[in-house]
Amino acid sequence: MEGVGIAVQALENANQKLDLLLKTLRPAQGSCAVGAEQMAAALAEVLRVGEWLRAGLAKQTDGRVPEELERYRQHLEQLRQLLPDVHAQLLTARSQLEGERAHLESATAWSRSASSR
Repeated sequence: MEGVGIAVQALENANQKLDLLLKTLRPAQGSCAVGAEQMAAALAEVLRVGEWLRAGLAKQTDGRVPEELERYRQHLEQLRQLLPDVHAQLLTARSQLEGERAHLESATAWSRSASSR
C-alpha cells in the first residue's frame, strides 16, 4: 500500500507543476512568460512520471491513482495543444533579438569608425 501513496504523491506533484506551467502558457496572456527553469522542472516531472508508468506502477487502481492519472493525461493534452503557439512565440522573440543584435553591431561598428577619424 505504501507504493500507492508514493505513486499518488508523485502524480500530484507532477500535476501541480504542469498546472502552473499551463497557467503561465495560456494564450490569453498574449506572450510566453515561462522561464527555462520552469520548463525544465515540468519536463523533469513528465520524465519522472514516464519512468514510473513504464515500470508498471500505473496498473494500481487503489486510492486516487486513476483520478490523478486522468488529471495528468489532461494536462499533457493541454500542453500538447499549447506547444505550437509557444514555439511560434519563441521563434518570433528570437528573430526580434537577432534583429536587435544586428542593429547594435552595426551601431557599434559605426561608432568605432566615427571615433577613429
